[in-house]
Amino acid sequence: MGAILSGMEGISPAHELPELYRAVLERVGSLELGGHRREGELIRREAVAAYSRAWDDAARRRLEHLRIRAERVLGGVERPRVHRTPRIAIGRPEAAVRGTPSA
Repeated sequence: MGAILSGMEGISPAHELPELYRAVLERVGSLELGGHRREGELIRREAVAAYSRAWDDAARRRLEHLRIRAERVLGGVERPRVHRTPRIAIGRPEAAVRGTPSA
């Protein structure tokens, strides 16, 4: 394993990022075709944000994490995230503002 890592140390993230970014987007397409549009949308947004910033090791790690996340959802290992509506507090609004319990 050490030989593999030492051989990879000379590779700049700028050389890896375009290929990794394409790989993430390919998985996003597969997610969307498989009915996981929300998960695909979330991963795409995060990938675009990572790819749009500095092309450094942090961006490479983020894209790699997103690729793995998409593969795990596609493989059924992880559940896709779903859109959830925000919860609404039930009770008297003025009680919540004042910090008093509602009756």
